[in-house]
Amino acid sequence: MYTKLLAIVATLVSSAGSAMAVSPEAQQLIDRAAADCQAFENGEFDQGDAITEIELRSQFGAVYAELVDESQYACSSAASLYCGTGGCMLNLIVNGETMAWQATGWRLIDWGPDRILLIGRDGGWCGGAGAEVCYEALVWSNGKILTVGPEPE
Repeated sequence: MYTKLLAIVATLVSSAGSAMAVSPEAQQLIDRAAADCQAFENGEFDQGDAITEIELRSQFGAVYAELVDESQYACSSAASLYCGTGGCMLNLIVNGETMAWQATGWRLIDWGPDRILLIGRDGGWCGGAGAEVCYEALVWSNGKILTVGPEPE
């Protein structure tokens, strides 16, 4: 009995230690999505693996940030509540500021000393048709996000 209890406590402690702290801004996004799901036919919300901690860097500095990827959300009463034909919202939280892009996916790219956030976008953002391939690259430089794309929302 004592061995089983010890195993349960050890499991709880190890899983609690691996839980990621979530910023108030990320929690607000999660809470809003959960409320939208619940409001639509009393759906049950699952955030999945929506939150990822990342580091962006260049020769001009580095910053730790959170990504909240709404493509990871699920709602039992609405299959497409969080995404549309142009993708899903990708929220980047840096130093308490939230920026958002409509994205078809994302990836971190290491290029020399730089770590770049590459965001898949609807082709319309690049002057093409919606179904065409388009990417936007973001890098941290001198205390801010730089990109040649449109101003983040």
